[in-house]
Parts: sequence; structure tokens; C-alpha cells
Amino acid sequence: MGDQQKLDNEFAFIRDVSSLFRNYRAGQTLVPVGDDAAVYSPGKGMGQVVTVDTMVEGVHFKRETMSCWQIGYKALAANLSDIAAMGGKPAYFIISIAIPQDWTYTELLDIYKGMQALADRFKVDLLGGDTVSTPDHLVITITAIGEVEEEVRLLRSQAQAGHVVFVTGPLGHAAAGLDLLLHGYTADREQKVWQLLLDAHQQPLPHVDQGRILARFAKAHTISLNDVSDGLASEANEIAAASGVDVVIRKEQLPVSDVLLSYARQRGVDPYTWVLGGGEDFVLVGTAQAEVVGRIRQAFRDQGFAFYPIGYTSEGTGRVWLETDKTKKCLAPAGYNHFRQKRD
Repeated sequence: MGDQQKLDNEFAFIRDVSSLFRNYRAGQTLVPVGDDAAVYSPGKGMGQVVTVDTMVEGVHFKRETMSCWQIGYKALAANLSDIAAMGGKPAYFIISIAIPQDWTYTELLDIYKGMQALADRFKVDLLGGDTVSTPDHLVITITAIGEVEEEVRLLRSQAQAGHVVFVTGPLGHAAAGLDLLLHGYTADREQKVWQLLLDAHQQPLPHVDQGRILARFAKAHTISLNDVSDGLASEANEIAAASGVDVVIRKEQLPVSDVLLSYARQRGVDPYTWVLGGGEDFVLVGTAQAEVVGRIRQAFRDQGFAFYPIGYTSEGTGRVWLETDKTKKCLAPAGYNHFRQKRD
């Protein structure tokens, strides 16, 4: 296909897209992609996890900072991260895409190839979707469906006083990666140094496997969980408000990488602006009973995953505090808000 070829046959495009994806769940899928609707049978003893996420050109991505492959990859990653936050195992996804005239056939197919890469990694099946035209910006909406054991409840509302607060990966990388792209740090030498930040923004890996470990412990212990899509401060406030406890984050315990610190120094930016309010890290943040944290950490280490205790919960009124050895200040939600239309 030539790079400039326009999409002029919806049905041929759907056929080509469908051919990219494997059917990992043939035993559960009763009517696969191709009919008016798909039919599948949930696993025995499993509850269904359903989530939807939309990415809009110019708001969530730009062709100047992300390849088409990365746009598709990230669109699906956002949904799989939500399933991870429920301790679920992703199973299916459905795509609705609204396409303007300035996107070529090859570009659009590359978007689906990015989704395919992540779908293959987690053995997720495409069930179908909808393809329409739009006069201006590309819009991708994905509904993802997963499964989790019926007895597992990893909810924002389950934090209790005396819990340990934790995250499952470093913070601030995605926001720093976006800043890097927007400010032109693209020389070959610099790009190699900052690749960790670029990858975090352009192709984050959702913490599905980490969520499954936490689901195992949630069968016998009380654990709350959220994914860090809108920034740590925002997600911690959601847990605090839903649970009616105060969340205290110890600044010295926050995982801040040397790469992030180095880039922040070059930019003259406080790295904690990105760590607390950057968003789109797609790691998990949660709370767990203190007596089980050691075993959770070991289970993570056994699988080669990071696990960082970053604070504690206490009796309170649903607020979040940032604590150092000398100070303690209230931490308001910070991150992207579509209706303020700016980053805090």
C-alpha cells in the first residue's frame, strides 16, 4: 500500500484489520468478529471486568510526537491498565474509530498493528467494532473486557487506617517523556540517554501481571487499588475519598529514577511535579494490610517486578498528605483534567 493511499473501502479495511488478530479464546468465543455482534461465554467462577477509554487526536496524542504504531499500542494499553487495577486478566476488546480524510490507509493499519502487538503479548482477542468518518480529528474508543475471580475485590474504597501505601513502578517518566518530545531533545546521543522516558510516554506497559499477583493476595486480605493514569496525587485522592481515610505519602520513599532527576535538572523542573501530577505512568497504586506487604513484595521480586512502599494510611477525612521529615502538607489532586484543559 502506498503511504498516500486513502481509505475508500470500509469493508476491505475491516477485513485487513481483522486478519491481524489471532483468536486466543476460541473455546469461549461462540460468535467471533464478522457478524452484527460477537458472542462469548465467560469463564466459570469469573466475574467480568469492563472498561472504556477514548483517545482524541490533539488532546491525547499528536502525530508529531507518536508514531501510528505507538498511538494504537497506547490506546489499548490505557484500557488494559484499568483491567490490571481490578486484578483482572484481559480477554477481549472492541474498537470504535472515527477517521478524518487526512489519515492514510497505511497510517490507520499501523495503528491496528500497534494494538496487535499488545494484544498478542496478553493474548487478548478483537471482538469487533465500528468504523466511521469524521470531519476533523481522529478519535479512537476502545472497550476492553477482562475476567477476575468472583471473590476478588480490589476497590478504591477498601483502604483502611494502618495500611501501607505502595506503587508498582517508577513515577513521572511518562510526563517527562512528553516534555522531552515537546521541547525537542531529539539528538541521537540524548535520545539514547532519555529512551526510558520516551518509552514510558509512547509505549507504556500496563501492569497486568502485577495486578494478577495482587488479586491472589486479595482473596484473603484487604487491598485497595488504582492505576496511575491521571497522576499519583489524583489517584491517591480517589482512594482516600472513596475509603474515608487519609493517605500519607512519604516524599523520601517515592521511586524517582536517576534518569528522571537528570532530565529534570537539564530542564530546570522540579521532578516531583511530574512524579505527583504527571500521569499516564500506568503503574498501580494501592494500599494493603501491613502484615501482608512483605509477602507481596517477595512475590513481586520472584517475578522480577518492582514494588515500592511509599507511605501509610490513617484515620481521617479522605485527604492526601505529602510528608517529609520536617513538614507535612495537604496534597490536592494534580494531573490532567479535560474540563480545565491544562496540566496542573
